[in-house]
Amino acid sequence: MLGAVYERAAQMYCVPPIAAVQPFYDNSSFLESQAGLIREKVGPRGEDVDHIIFSFHGLPVSQCTSAHQDGSTCDGSCACRFDEGNRNCYRAQCHETARLLARELYLDTDRCSVAFQSRLTLRGTVEWIRPYTDESFESLAKHGVKRLAVVAPSFTADCIETLEELGITGRQQFLEAGGEELVVVPCVNASAPWITGLAQLVRDQVPRAMNLSF
Repeated sequence: MLGAVYERAAQMYCVPPIAAVQPFYDNSSFLESQAGLIREKVGPRGEDVDHIIFSFHGLPVSQCTSAHQDGSTCDGSCACRFDEGNRNCYRAQCHETARLLARELYLDTDRCSVAFQSRLTLRGTVEWIRPYTDESFESLAKHGVKRLAVVAPSFTADCIETLEELGITGRQQFLEAGGEELVVVPCVNASAPWITGLAQLVRDQVPRAMNLSF
């Protein structure tokens, strides 16, 4: 989408100042807003559920690898490695968000995990980052998790991929595999803390955009 904006701007005789909000996977306002919603659903330290899945939108591995500045390949190590070489890697950023949220919520690391949803190609056609959320639902249920919570931090607004994929299809998958209850945590949506934080993210870009015009 951003590429299309730049392409269109390049065709204009008078190009307006353009500034893009940078990835906010570690932004305190975003983290606090999402953590507050999670806490409401799972209780202090997640005590009301057996396990929490942080489910992020999936991407092809090749797309994540292309963001590595050190020439390394995006693989399972990005789940625990976050440095200058892979700081722009989407998978690494997702795991960093999950770590920061878990820390904010005082969650035990063995009671939360990361998974990826919404892969758009047939399995085996393109390699997507793993593990897959739907497979995690089934695996956790079969390993005795009865009350599972799922939250989708990479979605700032609920949509078909959270309301249907998680709340309907995901719930059915979990129950059929032996689980008893799937708690779907809402996205930050229009929550007051997030709107305040989002407004500040936009304000932070205004000086940069104005400077581009001089």
